[in-house]
Amino acid sequence: MTVTVAPREVVDQVHRASRSHGCDPDLADRLATEIAFCEIHHGGGIAAWVGLVDAGDGRLAEAAHGPFRLAAAEVVARSTGSARLTFDPPLPLAVIARSLRDLERRGVRCTPGVDSAAVLTGTDPVPSLELALGEPVRAGTSRSDGASEAAYHDGLSVDRTLWQRLNDAAADFLVSEAILDAALEPTS
Repeated sequence: MTVTVAPREVVDQVHRASRSHGCDPDLADRLATEIAFCEIHHGGGIAAWVGLVDAGDGRLAEAAHGPFRLAAAEVVARSTGSARLTFDPPLPLAVIARSLRDLERRGVRCTPGVDSAAVLTGTDPVPSLELALGEPVRAGTSRSDGASEAAYHDGLSVDRTLWQRLNDAAADFLVSEAILDAALEPTS
């Protein structure tokens, strides 16, 4: 059974749910955009998030640092020509999918690359990556551009049970009454 949701709903719910599981605001923001990107382009983003939560022991927050480790490896690759990054335990693709695409747009090739990641889903483990300098991939040539357009136009079909788990976790993150009241006040 599935439910159709907007990509922005995925971002909002993953952010709130990640906060309720101990991620700081910046980490939750980054994780939310990675998960939503993966859900749009590879599928399995929400399933990967639920799997990290189910793994317990701070696994969600640990995995959420994946994009930052990837950024550090990019610095090494730019200064030495290449870099190797190992994730122990392996990360689900969902937490680094957008970062991998962004690296290739900046001219850093990844093995496995975005093209091979096209056959992977968000729950597939990524134990390591090889980074090497190359030519930037132009934004307009990405196979993912059509997927984004379709998701924003038609929404995303996601598993109803996983969506409910995400919503339940998001409900545990409280928003202050002052913030809620300010949103209801008329603007002048």
